[in-house]
Amino acid sequence: MAAGEIAARQEAMKGVGGAMKAIKAAVEGNTAADAVGPAGKIAATMKSVPDLFAKTSDTGETYAKPEIWTEWDKFKEAAANSGAAADKLAMVAKTGDAAATGEALKALGGTCGACHKPYRTPKT
Repeated sequence: MAAGEIAARQEAMKGVGGAMKAIKAAVEGNTAADAVGPAGKIAATMKSVPDLFAKTSDTGETYAKPEIWTEWDKFKEAAANSGAAADKLAMVAKTGDAAATGEALKALGGTCGACHKPYRTPKT
């Protein structure tokens, strides 16, 4: 069971990474309208982040640190911060303002890092 949960979690996070790259490309190309779909995908995924970390998925081929489960409330707060930033990005992208979308993407990236640093083992 854990292997399937871990794979689903990793796939979701890869999807977020791909969507962030697509948004960056839209911002750099000054086509913020192209960021709307990927931003919505990120916002939807971020709402489910705590659900992706079931206690049964704490061992196996994972980069998730044990601190996720020992500091569950802090982890959920960090995930909620990312969720709020993702919602803002989705809202800003709809305005078509590439500069503002870029700033919202940067803010989201900061919240992702704030969660990854304490709760994810660096990939080597």
